[in-house]
Amino acid sequence: MGIIFRRFAIALLLVVAPLARGATPAPEGPALLVFKQWLEVFNSGDRAKVAAFWQKYGQETGDDRPAMDLRLREMTGGMTIFRLVEATDRHLVALMKEGRGSYSESTLDLATTDPPKIARLLGHPVPAPQAAGETAATDEDLADKVRKHLAELQGGDAFSGAVLIAHEGKVVLEEARGMADNARQIRNTPETQFCIGSMNKMFTAVAILQLVQQGKLALDRPIAEYWPDYPNRDLARRVTIRQLLSHTGGTGDIFTPEYSAHRLETRRLSDYVQLFGERPVRFEPGTRMEYSNYGFILLGRLIELVSGETYETYVRKHVYLPAGMLHTDARPESENVPGRAVGYVSGPSGLTPNTASMPWSGTSAGGGYSTVGDLLRFAEALNAGKLLNTSLMKAATTDNPVHPRYGLGFYVLGDGGYGHGGGAPGINGELHILPRRGYVIVALANRDPRMATNIVDFISSILPSENRGASSQL
Repeated sequence: MGIIFRRFAIALLLVVAPLARGATPAPEGPALLVFKQWLEVFNSGDRAKVAAFWQKYGQETGDDRPAMDLRLREMTGGMTIFRLVEATDRHLVALMKEGRGSYSESTLDLATTDPPKIARLLGHPVPAPQAAGETAATDEDLADKVRKHLAELQGGDAFSGAVLIAHEGKVVLEEARGMADNARQIRNTPETQFCIGSMNKMFTAVAILQLVQQGKLALDRPIAEYWPDYPNRDLARRVTIRQLLSHTGGTGDIFTPEYSAHRLETRRLSDYVQLFGERPVRFEPGTRMEYSNYGFILLGRLIELVSGETYETYVRKHVYLPAGMLHTDARPESENVPGRAVGYVSGPSGLTPNTASMPWSGTSAGGGYSTVGDLLRFAEALNAGKLLNTSLMKAATTDNPVHPRYGLGFYVLGDGGYGHGGGAPGINGELHILPRRGYVIVALANRDPRMATNIVDFISSILPSENRGASSQL
């Protein structure tokens, strides 16, 4: 069972289960009644009430659900139902207005209705309704409005990071705010390297698809063909490359008690496999979508097995350098990397570094570092066909049959757009590539989600009218 924004901010990277088609509204059905009860205790910020709710309606998963809800409550400032999108007895989709002014979409599915038990409660950011923003008249006006918006964000909501907007290859705005390192009084700049979380998944997807393009991998073949000694042979025989890329393989997550106990010893992709390789699939592969960081660990290890190079070496040679990305890498947190921002989380004593929650180093699932300029270069390289051929790029950025908003390692945005987000305590990033409109929007932050996501949502909501309609549908 899922929860809104699994592992606090990690689920800024996830996408929800497919929405029911042609559902008959049932405004006061069990799903809505349960959701309203959850929303009431969620907004209360009372841990005891939240814990009592999950004890009554939840199913045991091992997650600390009250802690996750309270963390999300802090991030969003609470939520209210803006509009019901769908409501049946067992299924509900609601557009939510957050206390900090952003919007998200919540999906609830009940496993049973008598008594009600929650199968899934998931959420994801969405752009503000078009009426919520005043459309910019020109690109110059767009830049002015974004600068004004950044200046108006004060106190705990003050933006700390970098923002870049490009239109038809021309940089419209490049702006940085806040501190990269409070202790050393180093300010953020457009050249600052920020942790990008699961945005790494785009690089992993491109690398895998390059190997498909070379005939070294096949999307619909099981991983056992390339990894015959994978520990769980049943999983290896059943899960395909495509299913790993689309999060439909049922391979589970990496943020578990086992990982927490061995966080600093889990350094290589093979270490993750040693930790989780015996696990079975969580459901029949290909039947539904469940965001899987471990699935992208497996993809990274497949890159190593097939190419004969480490994951870091392969993506550096075949993704970063061809795209001109000279400031992107996955380096251990213990290394001193000049220009790399410290991630900060809010706590009772103010802002503190997120060091205690970070992995040893970035992986094929996330945690690398980049700049807004490098991510623009990545977008331009993809659009120019420098990294993948047209057919594979289309496959990567087209709806998959199980979920309409995710392709193969990329979110599918409106009107032909694509991209990915990333988030964890102390970091947040978003890249939206809108080729039909000619825009690339990037925001990276060294503060908790949804700091960067909120900025990209705001920009998407005020794009000049002839360029509207390509904003995120995440």
